[in-house]
Amino acid sequence: MAKAQEVLYAVVGAGDFAVEKAKNVGKLADTKTTTKFYRDFVKRGRSLTTKVRTSAATKQALAQTKAARAQVRGAATSVTKAARATAKGTRTAPSQTKTARTQVKGAATSVAKAARANAKAAKSAAGKVAAS
Repeated sequence: MAKAQEVLYAVVGAGDFAVEKAKNVGKLADTKTTTKFYRDFVKRGRSLTTKVRTSAATKQALAQTKAARAQVRGAATSVTKAARATAKGTRTAPSQTKTARTQVKGAATSVAKAARANAKAAKSAAGKVAAS
């Protein structure tokens, strides 16, 4: 495991530990006990981040965000094509403008769904942290 990832797990575990056992902080005096707590923090942090990462709400938020990103890219392409067609004064400009408008509307809807999914995932993660 990478040292940076281990430290991140330790920090998350420490936060979880602090919430659960803040009254026992005075026991962190000697090196042996401190090492034991550090290893426990790593274990807790890894467990907690795994729970959050593998939750259904997080997976749904990731999928929805990916779909929104694709919609936004498609809308940007359509808007660019419509602008070029309008600038050149081609016959296809009105239809490309209509397509761009539809793409932008779909992208906006997709982004709104992604925002809702992300909010749900954040709420779920907060619940998992509080329950630990």
